[in-house]
Amino acid sequence: MEPTPPKAPRSPGSTWFAPYVDESKPWRSRSLLPLKPEDTHLALRDGKGKVASFDQNEGETFEKEVRTRANDLDLSVAIPAYDRWFPAILLFEPRERGDQKPRTDGLWKALALTFLLSWFFISPPQQLPIHGPQAKMFILLGLMMFGIMPLCSEVVRWWEDWRDRTPDRNKRRTVELVLFDSWLGTFSSLVIKVTLVLLAAVYLLQAFGNGQNLTINQIIDTLFGGGQGIWNSVMKAALVKHSVMAGEWWRLITAGVMHGSILHIYFNGSALYFLGRVTVAMVGSAMLGLVFLASIVGGSVASLYLSGGRPSVGASGGVMGILGFLTVILVLHKASIPQRYKVSLLQAIFIMTIFGALGAGFIDNAAHGGGFLIGALLGVVLVPRNERAWEYKAPKAIQILGWASWATLAAACFHVTQLLLGWNLY
Repeated sequence: MEPTPPKAPRSPGSTWFAPYVDESKPWRSRSLLPLKPEDTHLALRDGKGKVASFDQNEGETFEKEVRTRANDLDLSVAIPAYDRWFPAILLFEPRERGDQKPRTDGLWKALALTFLLSWFFISPPQQLPIHGPQAKMFILLGLMMFGIMPLCSEVVRWWEDWRDRTPDRNKRRTVELVLFDSWLGTFSSLVIKVTLVLLAAVYLLQAFGNGQNLTINQIIDTLFGGGQGIWNSVMKAALVKHSVMAGEWWRLITAGVMHGSILHIYFNGSALYFLGRVTVAMVGSAMLGLVFLASIVGGSVASLYLSGGRPSVGASGGVMGILGFLTVILVLHKASIPQRYKVSLLQAIFIMTIFGALGAGFIDNAAHGGGFLIGALLGVVLVPRNERAWEYKAPKAIQILGWASWATLAAACFHVTQLLLGWNLY
């Protein structure tokens, strides 16, 4: 009796994505995917370079592990059929829907949630721990983040599915997004992360730097509604118009490193990280710093002269400036950003327009508009039209100005800190 031959080893995944790695863009280049060792068959590699290897007969175990961690963009995989490491999510081939009608279930859910949050915005529930303008601002931010933004995303997805019914549409979209995100990861985001940490530290100091013992309700009111501590910090270092006119011009900058609530800083911080990473990949960290600071100042100046006498606070002017800068790149360099990111930028402009219209009573639209205009002007002046945006190298003088801008923002954070803590260092 002859022995039963062993089962053929399972070969998980395929190289379905290979035709789309076509060298047409820097993020579609094979050089972006590092070579794997010749003796590597099935393996996982995390962002720190730690490798977990599997035998060829452990295909099912390997695939189960990849499915568990596939959304980690830093996770790479190696398979026998391909000679390079590639993002784990590309191991699984997307399903194509062909000529089927686009799905609308997610669209209806997002629409229902938007209507519900809109009703809360029109008539805030009495059970909320905060009331008045703070409650309206809190609900509006929730409406934007959990209602209008998901709704816009679903509308865009439905429109793209309806317009594009080519057999490989999901494959093209998946490869484009995954490889572009991986490409963004090759650029250092350290300066953005450091800035976010500084902004968070300043906000916590605004909220709790006076050393008082707060009750739970007071903490909630401070985090979500502003509270007395936030108001006191605004009067000390933010854009208080009569103080600026009296000679405290430094407030044009310090206002941009302060915030009014935890949702306020979360909203601005998320936008800064998303838009900032794309800007760094296109034109470098130094240029991002120049655009961010110039837009903060431009937004503060617009607020000073156009928005009346109420104080203003937040990095929104700087964030809107980055959005304006990228919008110019989108218009002048259409091939420089994947389609989904183009749509996301246009979506962000649409959302901020709605945000400004609904919150006109307590949102500084002048600062938003001024920041956007300054960022757009910098895009027109500084990014040449006759070359691909990702090949642009800022002149030495611009780089010096950019790094000086980051240093100025760090100094502004320190200045706010010493004012709030009462240090007399000058």
